Amino acid sequence: MRSGARMKIKSRFHLRKKELKMILRDLEPFLTDTGFKNESFEMVEFDDGTKIVNVGGEPVLMEIDRKYFFTVFGALKYRPSGNYIIVDEGAVRFIMNGADVMKPGIVSVKGEVKKGDFVIVVEEKKNTPIAVGIAIVDGPEMISGKGRAVKNIHHVGDKIWNFFLNS
Repeated sequence: MRSGARMKIKSRFHLRKKELKMILRDLEPFLTDTGFKNESFEMVEFDDGTKIVNVGGEPVLMEIDRKYFFTVFGALKYRPSGNYIIVDEGAVRFIMNGADVMKPGIVSVKGEVKKGDFVIVVEEKKNTPIAVGIAIVDGPEMISGKGRAVKNIHHVGDKIWNFFLNS
């Protein structure tokens, strides 16, 4: 998701209970007490195919490969339980420029991360989410060696972040 690309809304509509139930099923492993109760849920579809679910008017969830997971904003707000990848300071600027997470930049892995799982990438000093991605390897393999560990799907400063920050 390049930060320079402009996004245009194609459609937006409130989700029905049946649609919402299917979306929340994807999030069950990550939900503790998110505070989603009594919130309005709105699907926002963009001309490039990106789908974001606004919860109470905020961009909290996104569709990734026909499944739903938290946006960086959603991870910041709700701090879901689950898989976290903690990276060192040196990796932060690369990740925030869209780079995938490389093994040498990973400090630790929290949770039972398996290849293909959604993960939240967090910087180590302030424990702040900076990206959302998909694990390329299992958690134990991420801590040693060289190569890519997490495919960066969405990060602070990308087009999704900037669209909602500027709206």
